[in-house]
Amino acid sequence: MKNKVNIFRKITLLMLSLVASSFIVSCVGDELFRDDLPDSNSQIDTRLPQADFSYQADVIDYRKINFTDLSVESTTYLWNFGGSATSTLQDPSYTFSGEGSYPVSLTVSDGNGASDVITINVEVVEPEEPEALIPVILEPGFDNGNNSRDVWRNSALGGVIQITGSNGYYEGNNGAKLPSPGSDRIGYQLISEFSPNFDYVLTFKYRMKDNVGSDNGLLHVKMLTATDNPADIVANTVASVTFSEAVAGTSELITGTLTFNSGTNTSLAIFFYNEFDEAYIDSFEIDLQ
Repeated sequence: MKNKVNIFRKITLLMLSLVASSFIVSCVGDELFRDDLPDSNSQIDTRLPQADFSYQADVIDYRKINFTDLSVESTTYLWNFGGSATSTLQDPSYTFSGEGSYPVSLTVSDGNGASDVITINVEVVEPEEPEALIPVILEPGFDNGNNSRDVWRNSALGGVIQITGSNGYYEGNNGAKLPSPGSDRIGYQLISEFSPNFDYVLTFKYRMKDNVGSDNGLLHVKMLTATDNPADIVANTVASVTFSEAVAGTSELITGTLTFNSGTNTSLAIFFYNEFDEAYIDSFEIDLQ
């Protein structure tokens, strides 16, 4: 009976040892291999990279093309713009030599080493110059008499022009007269619808009157940015021309011109006035140079 009890105890101890060993091995195995097991609900990556891109010309330089990557499932990028010109940026820019069709390739890869490539012919085209606007001058020939004066009035800068119908001093029906200084008469008209950064030419007819004993007269014609302040005339002048009685003479109407660039302006003012002697001006026209 004693031997049976000892055998039972030995079997019990052996079973407990086996259970403990199994637990230890299980814990160590979990620790060693847990990072090798897939997470719950994990799936094999079956999506391969697919290359694609778009492009657009730069607003300042049409030869410079800005590229935008549209690829999926990609982490690295290799662009080829022709020859040895390449880039590894995701969204690069490249300046071509001029107009033409250029094959551009994009090769993309993912973290597993899978790759894809696409080639698109990039069209580089110089944009057409926009048509420039030709502004309209109101009452350019003063042909409606005194009714023509209102559009040329700016009381802050000087008195309004007079209208003349004296033979030889106008074209058409009437012309503008600037009497001998003292009344400080001026002409001013703000004109809209200039196209920015275009060259224009203002033409007109003018004539001086020779008053005995007076100095040689001067006629000033300017293009200004808008102002009602005499102190701003110099700073606001875009272009200016001065005609002298000593050079122009006084016998007939002659053609005067003023060329200028509109700069960033969409509106500019014609401004004219005289010094020392009477002057006449008529038949304003404006056109592209």
